[in-house]
Amino acid sequence: MSVTSLERELELNKGGPRAPTPLDALALARERWQELGRLDMGALASELGVSRATLHRWVGTKERLLGEVLWTFAEAAIRDARAAARGTGPDYLADSIERYMRAALQFGPLVRFVEQDPEYALKVLASKHSPMQRRSIAAMRSQLDEQVEAGNLTPALDLDDLAYLLVRIVESYLYSDVITGSEPNIPKAIDAIRVLLHAAPAPAPSERQNSRRARR
Repeated sequence: MSVTSLERELELNKGGPRAPTPLDALALARERWQELGRLDMGALASELGVSRATLHRWVGTKERLLGEVLWTFAEAAIRDARAAARGTGPDYLADSIERYMRAALQFGPLVRFVEQDPEYALKVLASKHSPMQRRSIAAMRSQLDEQVEAGNLTPALDLDDLAYLLVRIVESYLYSDVITGSEPNIPKAIDAIRVLLHAAPAPAPSERQNSRRARR
């Protein structure tokens, strides 16, 4: 009879509890952030049974860890939004993004996090150094790739540039109360996203030159 993965793990750890790992640090940080709305690196290290130096070696700064924590929730929301979205191409993408934005505004821990310290929250959520933004752009690029490969989208821009712009539009309107002082406005964000997704590719330089000559 073959040995199951569970049996193998139990055999490896029969001498006592297994040593904590970086993934344990992420799971615990996720729990504590949901409970408290903040992270205490010293308390996390103590609860994990490791030194603060070890915890920092595993996860980097508190902001980087918090970005990874926030991404775990965002990733689940994106997955749910994609599963529920309707249509194809630009319509599917716009619907998916709208569902994600509405879920974000209804997620109590995130709303409290932004309200308690808006500037710090924006640094964690939308900074170029944040895992949250980097992973959001990668997830958006994945959605675009899927629609292009299915023949449902003819992008007006390079896919990396388009993914970046779409994420920045989402951030700008989702956190507009922090950035500009105005209320988050999902309909305006989706209008801008639809325009970008439905835009025709720009003509090649040679085509523009020929068009100018024809008008002369």
